[in-house]
Amino acid sequence: MTPFLVYLPPGARPDSADAVFVADRFAWPAFVFPAFWLLFKRQWAAGIAVFILQSAMTAAGGLAGAALAAILIELALRLLVALEGPTYLAHRLEKRGFTLAAVLPAPDLKTAEAMYGATLDDLATEPAPPLPRLGPGRDGVKTVDPANPGFGLFDTYGSR
Repeated sequence: MTPFLVYLPPGARPDSADAVFVADRFAWPAFVFPAFWLLFKRQWAAGIAVFILQSAMTAAGGLAGAALAAILIELALRLLVALEGPTYLAHRLEKRGFTLAAVLPAPDLKTAEAMYGATLDDLATEPAPPLPRLGPGRDGVKTVDPANPGFGLFDTYGSR
């Protein structure tokens, strides 16, 4: 299963059709064409930086003693973009004001969209759960107090 991150634009409602789904997985196109993948995803600065690094590694690969180092650096660069590229896209969405609405494990995008729609339908038809009771509950067992969410860690249990 692939975790899909669902981001909503600033001010959008959860049932908005403008939700952006980001698959948090290894991106094969980013591994094969890292600079072009970043440019296609509108990540201009990172795409240009990767293109310059790839060009430098290609030029260094022509040197006699640096061929192996250039190949290893190129492979590391490709792996970095393929593994962390989707996370970078999600971070850029958050910087633009998008909010994370859900994280859905799904095999593909179509299933993730259907799951998100079903989740919204369930929230619309299901009433909100009741708030926990305040103070001591039944049989002297304490329940969570929303005004003091310390869960009893700092309560006094008697005198010393």
